[in-house]
Amino acid sequence: MRTIQKIIESVLRKKWLGCLVLTAFFIGVGISTVYRGALGPKQRTDLVVYLKAAEMINSDRANHLYGIETSRHFHYVYSPFLAILLTPLERLPVAVSVFFFYIISVAALLGALFLSRSFREKSQNIDWQIVISAIFCLPVFLQTFSRGQLGIIMLFLAILIFYSYLNRWRFVAGFLLGFAISLKISPLSYLIFFFLFKKEWRVLASTLVGIILFLFIFPSLVIGIQQNWALLKIWKSLMSAGSLDQAYKNYLWSELFTPFAEKNQSLYAVITRLAWPSEEKFIGASNNLIRSITSAFGFILLILLFLKRLPSKSAQNRDCVPLLCEYSLYPMLMLFASPVSQAHHYTALFLLFLGAFSLLQRYPYHSRDSIVMLTCIWIAAGFMFLGFVIPPVFSYLGSPLWGSLILWGGVLFYLNQISVKK
Repeated sequence: MRTIQKIIESVLRKKWLGCLVLTAFFIGVGISTVYRGALGPKQRTDLVVYLKAAEMINSDRANHLYGIETSRHFHYVYSPFLAILLTPLERLPVAVSVFFFYIISVAALLGALFLSRSFREKSQNIDWQIVISAIFCLPVFLQTFSRGQLGIIMLFLAILIFYSYLNRWRFVAGFLLGFAISLKISPLSYLIFFFLFKKEWRVLASTLVGIILFLFIFPSLVIGIQQNWALLKIWKSLMSAGSLDQAYKNYLWSELFTPFAEKNQSLYAVITRLAWPSEEKFIGASNNLIRSITSAFGFILLILLFLKRLPSKSAQNRDCVPLLCEYSLYPMLMLFASPVSQAHHYTALFLLFLGAFSLLQRYPYHSRDSIVMLTCIWIAAGFMFLGFVIPPVFSYLGSPLWGSLILWGGVLFYLNQISVKK
């Protein structure tokens, strides 16, 4: 680890080299993204779905929002708020829209990396941890970029929320969380429990204000109260249908809900794939046992977070590293709890890697604890690579999920050891 740190720090000192590498990387990914999304034989990007939904808003056909279907048989599954936000992009040529959305995602990633530099003690250098965490999450970032998904934007919002909270801008932190949840339920919804366990009532109140504004008031002003309410009810039913025994009857089954697609890396989906011999055997049968097991597991993880939570004075004293680690554990819970968790949801893993590396630098015990933490980091990184770069067999077995769970447990264990030794 020391060797890797020295190599990265030596490269970072050559700023021109870093800028050259980043520029080449973003240009190359940008060309691929625009080709895949707009110029190739198939529009292989989720952005087309979002723009189709925005078209319904622009043409006063919002009532058809959840009935639209693209040429690749994809459907819109987000709240009306996202479709309304993207109405300006819908008026542009597809290639321009794809490029512009890519630029927004690049800005979000750069903003996330820049803000992450503030999560350190005064004498601590965190740049190498940021770089190596980003490298470990590179397969997830590439998939999110190339498929026009929201994962990197959600990562930026998660970091911006923590930055605001760290600076005691509690209303801003909660308002941003309300915005993020309205934009996309996963993976930031469980941050509500982080602030609840901290008894941050101002943050929670402003979160509620944000949700009311972005899910109810703003869309109602655009498409009408009754229509927005009707669409929200449809959206809610879609969000709750994924793990039901009758989900196979839903039109989103093959596209999104099926647990037998290796791209679905939720705990529910992976255990279902391992327990059932085939999708044909599964369809029509009861999956209550697996549903109960995964729900209980998610509840146990949440209880562990409550029992091992840091005292509120950590936030007041700006004790960045332990608080960052605790914070990074919560977005991952949504990935374990939801019946559908795909690659772009796993951008939240960046925060967990960053927290793990920061813990090791801040509290280098050189003992069994640090060895356990390092082992968890490398296993998680390896499983991520196997699952997202060398599919489908490793993805089907849930390699990214198991790696994330191992790292999650390692960070919680190390965090607990720190509080005990203090």
